[in-house]
Amino acid sequence: MLAGKPVAEDQLAFIVPKVTTKREVIDRLGSPDVIWEDARVFAYNWEMRQGILFWAISGYTTGAAGAEDIPRRYALLIRFDEQGRVERFARKVRPWSGSYGQFLQEWLKNSSAE
Repeated sequence: MLAGKPVAEDQLAFIVPKVTTKREVIDRLGSPDVIWEDARVFAYNWEMRQGILFWAISGYTTGAAGAEDIPRRYALLIRFDEQGRVERFARKVRPWSGSYGQFLQEWLKNSSAE
């Protein structure tokens, strides 16, 4: 793990749309990393190691080598209805391109199409 607190699939079993409340989510998962009040969305973010990149550079008289983590970014997104009950939730891989706001807006747009 590289950053944040991961949320595993089995930790989400308590979430039932139209039943689970914001308070229950906070009690079980802690405070969200992002609260988007206007859209009624909580987001929990974390990064996990996807792999390790080993590299080496050789020169005529010098050289260097090292290793770098290859991270993968995740988010648990939860949208609530006007009564503060879960409307929809998803565990997503966050892309490296685009802003976080664009990522959330895309998820919201896709949720209204379902």
